[in-house]
Amino acid sequence: MKKIPIIVWPIVGILVVLMVVAFYLFKVPHVVMVSSKTPSLIPGEVLKICDIRYSQDNKDGEGKWELKAKEGHFFDKSQTVALKDVLLRLDSFEGEGTSFTIMGNEGDYLKESGQIILRGDVMGRSTNGYQIETSLLIYRQRDQSVETDKPIRVTGPFFQVRGDGLYIDLKEKTVTVKRDVCTTVTNGGFYR
Repeated sequence: MKKIPIIVWPIVGILVVLMVVAFYLFKVPHVVMVSSKTPSLIPGEVLKICDIRYSQDNKDGEGKWELKAKEGHFFDKSQTVALKDVLLRLDSFEGEGTSFTIMGNEGDYLKESGQIILRGDVMGRSTNGYQIETSLLIYRQRDQSVETDKPIRVTGPFFQVRGDGLYIDLKEKTVTVKRDVCTTVTNGGFYR
């Protein structure tokens, strides 16, 4: 058996490293092909985001809102974010500390107008026991109001209200059902 000179071992090592590198270089086009099959952006969409969490304090210092969504598509031209599986939490800094949590299947955040629109099976709950159900709700950041013209159902500790349209002024703490109102009082609410 013939001995291999020591100077040959580094050359063999370099050749093995080059073969490994060449092997991975030839696999790169395959990776590019896989990534090129991923879905492209929707026309006009600039950015797609997953697991969104965004919060903002109101300008007057009273309250804040927090937005969560599983997915969002940002459209730069209209300054809109289209959202899926949305949760909006409206908090108050006042001593009462009532907060509202509103969930919807879809939604839009309109940056320029400061509106958050929730659509689908929209369900809202307050920390003091009230619940709202509808198919569309609009939160307006400027005047801190929630509104819809769609049929609604509001349930409280001792009543249920159905009607068409709703306006909630969060600053003034007023709720107005716009038309075709039907109220049911339950559990002896008047006699307590």
